[in-house]
Amino acid sequence: MSITQQEILDFMQTELGIETATLDPSVPVFSSGVIDSFSLVSLITFIERKCGITVDPIDVTLENLDSVALMLDFIARKREGHS
Repeated sequence: MSITQQEILDFMQTELGIETATLDPSVPVFSSGVIDSFSLVSLITFIERKCGITVDPIDVTLENLDSVALMLDFIARKREGHS
């Protein structure tokens, strides 16, 4: 299964209450405080279910999950068998 940038943004808006209309995909969302750790867990669960992948604790880094663009890159690597 795959996921799109828009699906992540839609989840962030509808489920996490984050205004995403002007959110650039490269903007840090965790390190800048747009989302907190509880929201990140919800987002990771959504990604796991939608993509059929498992996000291991070691994968939960700013390099993998700090922006929508980084999330999409991470998901692509994970689906290819690299993390």
